[in-house]
Amino acid sequence: MTNPGTPYRSVPKAVVFDMGGVLIDLHSEDAGRELTEKYGLLSRTIARLTRSCFDLDPRSITELAMTGQVGTTEYLEAFLRECSIKDLDGLRLNRLSVIGRERRSVFAVVQELKRAGFICCVLSNTIALHWEKLTANEYPSLGLFDHVFASHLIKCAKPERASFLFVADRLNIPMAECLLVDDTPLNVDCAAAAGWQALLFRDAAQLRLELGRLLHTETSNHAMQRTVPRSDA
Repeated sequence: MTNPGTPYRSVPKAVVFDMGGVLIDLHSEDAGRELTEKYGLLSRTIARLTRSCFDLDPRSITELAMTGQVGTTEYLEAFLRECSIKDLDGLRLNRLSVIGRERRSVFAVVQELKRAGFICCVLSNTIALHWEKLTANEYPSLGLFDHVFASHLIKCAKPERASFLFVADRLNIPMAECLLVDDTPLNVDCAAAAGWQALLFRDAAQLRLELGRLLHTETSNHAMQRTVPRSDA
């Protein structure tokens, strides 16, 4: 994991961003609260259904959906079976509500990296249901990226080593020249173990500070020193 003040091993060619929790807001807690209050799911049931660490067998329904092994119908039915109120349409809206707005301050950093010549990509653990929303013109800033790798389409997910190998291979870039920006410590640690460089995301200001270390030209350093917007409103 890269820490503030620690130099990068080398300047990466590709900066690969997580989506939820980095590029866009996530509302998992609010959605989980509604599952309990409106649909009667216990917290331990929600935890079992939404587990996404890929460290236990059998895989959760969310892990299966993230790797494309089940589709939207099977995913929603797994939740519906546990609900005291059988409202499929409402449940679908609940699962979609997890995805929030674009974080404009982070996308501003992406734009600066692009201008400086870096390949910018997304590697997201996502499911078919969320992908429908993400690709329905509600998130135009995703068009900034050279590639968007969705786990349910590439059939592997973070923190699995296979996901990092897949991206590096598709980009035709050595593992050591890929940098992951992710808000999940496990993903960051596993990317580093796979040979990537990795940065644990906290906020846009920290991201700007850290990625500013990558840019050695006078022009690029000047670009990265611009003020971070105060909010994503």
